Amino acid sequence: MRAGLLVLLALTGAAGTPLAQSPPPTAAPQLPDLGPPAAVPDGAPPHLLRIDRAGLRTHAYWLADDARQGRHTASKGQLAAAKYVADHFQKLGLKPLGDKKTFVQSYPLRRTYLESATMLTLGTSKIDRDFAVLPAEDDCKIALTGKLVFCGNGSASQVPQGLLGKLPFVVLPPSRGGGAGADLQAVQRFADVAQQLAMQGATVGIVCLVGDSTSLANALNYRGLLPDHAQLRYGQGGSKLQTKVPLFVLSPAHSKTLFAHVGLTLDDAGLPAGKPANDKATGKLSLVVKSDDNGQGTNVVGWLEGTGKKSEALVFSAHHDHVGRRLDGDVFNGADDNASGTAGLLELAEAFAQGGPRPERSLVFLSVSGEELGLWGSDWYASHPTWPLERIVADINIDMIGRPGDKDGSTQMQITPSHEHAKFSSLVREAVGLGRHFGITFTSGDQYYERSDHYNFAKHGVPVVFFCDGEHPDYHQVTDTPDRLDYVRMESIARLAAWSGWLAANSKSRPQELGKQPNW
Repeated sequence: MRAGLLVLLALTGAAGTPLAQSPPPTAAPQLPDLGPPAAVPDGAPPHLLRIDRAGLRTHAYWLADDARQGRHTASKGQLAAAKYVADHFQKLGLKPLGDKKTFVQSYPLRRTYLESATMLTLGTSKIDRDFAVLPAEDDCKIALTGKLVFCGNGSASQVPQGLLGKLPFVVLPPSRGGGAGADLQAVQRFADVAQQLAMQGATVGIVCLVGDSTSLANALNYRGLLPDHAQLRYGQGGSKLQTKVPLFVLSPAHSKTLFAHVGLTLDDAGLPAGKPANDKATGKLSLVVKSDDNGQGTNVVGWLEGTGKKSEALVFSAHHDHVGRRLDGDVFNGADDNASGTAGLLELAEAFAQGGPRPERSLVFLSVSGEELGLWGSDWYASHPTWPLERIVADINIDMIGRPGDKDGSTQMQITPSHEHAKFSSLVREAVGLGRHFGITFTSGDQYYERSDHYNFAKHGVPVVFFCDGEHPDYHQVTDTPDRLDYVRMESIARLAAWSGWLAANSKSRPQELGKQPNW
């Protein structure tokens, strides 16, 4: 699900890069027995039998594996995830609904990225990975060999004069706290350091992180350039962070390499203990930042033909992207957000393709990227639909369905538009009613009405329903891993989404807007 803090990232790969081959979906070994699938409620369509907890786990573990590197939009990991989805759709016999009779729909992106020549050389050590760059402009090239100058924590009182032609380095101790607010403070901290270095004549700066596992490194993931993770811009929207001078930020492990090179020791609190022993140490920094319009995002779209009303369609949607990896190599696996929803989408496609008769209306299965960056993929699809929008009767969007348990052991989900929302509809009312068959209760998720992909359908007047378990302590953290998902409850929620879609796809009339209501 899209974060409240806007993220502006980009891909270093070339436009038109073919989707990478994805290995077959195999569940990780030695996982706990999930037990047999639950019985299907009386009156439910037979398709629900094909949606089971084991299949959901297999997909979620593949998508949220470290090998996917956090599935940042347009990265190799996200392209692999898109390939995985497309392969699954093809295997099920879905018809392609992307560009040029394929399953893939592409959309253009502006990208600012690092060239492979970017690296820091310290003696015989070359640092060409596990770093980040905060650029001063979209296009710049720096090749500087110079003396390494210690600048403390980068504050005005610790940055010396006369930095022109030198390589100043700053040591930042671990940040305190976490969350979006702390990430924003971290962004400002980097900007302040660059400002102080620029005032003393520096043309570039090196920042050493010490044991940071929260906001300083998180902010780089959102706002910096990493070797396979650059800044992206879509359309005319978005802004960009540019510092007074470019900053080359080292992971804690690489910071130790620099400390050894200059003879700097740290105390028990992680703060510099005195000054570097070798005040004549030098380094060589090569930094190349480029920008162009050759970035490319990818959606995956497939469909099943209906029977009597096949010119109309119901859309099931979920996003498969996430926010990438930290510069220290730790991956934001995005198991709940949104490997869980993507796994549900894949199981839904299988259920309707192989689990029973086709509904009256056609079904479109839409897996988008760019959600975390601003709902880009779904915005592109809604603006360039491969199924006419006026013939789409509803969108059922699944985003974060893996952590729905309440403290009392019940299954509680959030849903929007709720009965308190002006866009409450018969689609939502029916879904809430069906939830009782699975022991699922719902609360309002209206705070997310504009924060996931259904919104881009709602803006065009398409009735929507959004299933979400809400934010939790692992949301957008490296701890959002597939072992923490509740696959038994995911089975119920995915089956609920399927049943809701089945009824809407077979109804004589389209879902109707009801407006605000006193109850569900």
